[in-house]
Amino acid sequence: MDTIKGYRRPYVTVMKWVEGEHIKGELTGTIVTRMGEMMAKLHEAVSGFTLPSNFVRPVWGADAFRNELVKLERYYNRFLSDQAWTEYQHAIEKILSRLADMDKNEQNYGIIHADLHADNIVFKDGLPYPIDFGRCGFGYFLYDLAGSLIGLYPRERMTFIQGYENVRKLGTDYLRDLECFFIMFMIENYCHHASNPEETSNLVDEQPYAQALIREFLKGNPFLFVPIEPVDVGKVQQ
Repeated sequence: MDTIKGYRRPYVTVMKWVEGEHIKGELTGTIVTRMGEMMAKLHEAVSGFTLPSNFVRPVWGADAFRNELVKLERYYNRFLSDQAWTEYQHAIEKILSRLADMDKNEQNYGIIHADLHADNIVFKDGLPYPIDFGRCGFGYFLYDLAGSLIGLYPRERMTFIQGYENVRKLGTDYLRDLECFFIMFMIENYCHHASNPEETSNLVDEQPYAQALIREFLKGNPFLFVPIEPVDVGKVQQ
């Protein structure tokens, strides 16, 4: 599609106004539960959905992840030490290895929102509604779920999943893959912001927690539902 300024964009998102307001104040258990139920209903709605042959959207998987990493490889030293970058690389290798082994079927893969954090949800009459489908594409449902969990505390993550399972059950061994997608989504966020110098201080501030999560991930220790203590990451050489 040609835009007014002559730029070409490969994807188009048709917008529709959604009535509602963002949550103000703390997220209650009821609110988080309803958010989880809403995501499950979205996944239920698209499961088995037959798409037209000319339907094109991004695919959020290994190839997209590798493309995002190009930016991080260039700018990581703004907020990561060389030692931390080595740990990131080990985590990236583990993620890509796991993605290569994952099965793909209509029960675990389909159209996803891909950015359904709390700021992209509005509430009306106590019910949540998703907004901002600009990143909507194809991907694993657990990847979508992981993106929502990143902005929640450990106890809220469990509540969100319980809400999800009120509508749509997860497999008995979902946790390993969900934690893999959680780290993947977190690293993708850093890829996105790494080139912006105005974001550098925020990225530095997040590293004691991010690197603690990566270390637990590399050790194979479950981390989603337990508080993880931040680690000492030292100073980054500018």
